[in-house]
Amino acid sequence: MKLMTAAHQSSETYDAQLRQSIYRHFIRAGRAPTVAEMAAVLSSPIRKAKAALERLAQTHAFVLQETGELWRAAPFSAVPTAFPVRSGKRAWYANCIWDALGIPAMLQQNAHIDASCGCCNYEMVLRVEQGRLLGPKGIIHFAVPARHWYEDIVFT
Repeated sequence: MKLMTAAHQSSETYDAQLRQSIYRHFIRAGRAPTVAEMAAVLSSPIRKAKAALERLAQTHAFVLQETGELWRAAPFSAVPTAFPVRSGKRAWYANCIWDALGIPAMLQQNAHIDASCGCCNYEMVLRVEQGRLLGPKGIIHFAVPARHWYEDIVFT
């Protein structure tokens, strides 16, 4: 059995609290919190929030912009994309169709996804109702094998 130091346990606890805070903010506000907002919510210095974000980014569920702000907290995108997802009066962006389908699955809510074909830009409006995907039949194509996604996640 591996023993953890108090500092390691403390950073794990802080990281878990930050992760939950980020997701709650995305769900409630429809956008990513800034690093300053994250630090304020957890009553901590900005440098502590930045260090935790760096650790969370190692999981690949979180991806940071060059500025240190969030780019992605899967399945949510912190920047506008071609994959808007609406549920009731709330809306979010996803970085890809996979993440767009992940938002209603995560929230266990019905949703409307305004997607388009990656090669011809043909509009493909999808609906998720009671956990089922409705809309035009199609194929999700991943041009980059999953094992290579994080070599250049923005391109992927």
